[in-house]
Amino acid sequence: MVIEMSFVQMVALISQFAASWKANLPHDHYIKLLATTVDTTLQLITTETLKIEDISAKHSTCLSNNFSLLLDQLNKIKAGDIPEESDAWIRFRSIIAIMDDSLTKIVENWEDGTLSQFFKSSEIQHLTRALFQNTDKNAALRRKITGEIL
Repeated sequence: MVIEMSFVQMVALISQFAASWKANLPHDHYIKLLATTVDTTLQLITTETLKIEDISAKHSTCLSNNFSLLLDQLNKIKAGDIPEESDAWIRFRSIIAIMDDSLTKIVENWEDGTLSQFFKSSEIQHLTRALFQNTDKNAALRRKITGEIL
């Protein structure tokens, strides 16, 4: 609930800023400022999420749901003004997918390049350690992310 309320407040602030910037700045300045603000917001949330040491299944679902709602709201703010998705958007969407995926699927996405083009192996290793129990099977799967021979 705290995360949800924080995101609601954050979206409200960004929306207010965007409206003010759109009304008072040249269009190209408005676009650059809005894109930078949204990207920086997503980068900070992604960075902090990647630092979490332990994420229970319940918290993973909660974070995933709240992150999805945040993206929906940010999409509404930038709709029509910022058409393409930046690396920050793609990384953030990937974090959501990782929280919803099995470890096997995450490793497959790493191996096919879906994740490796936007994340370091150490980031995915850390996040999967936070999300999944440390069993021999999971450790063997995680070694595939670093390229270690099983």
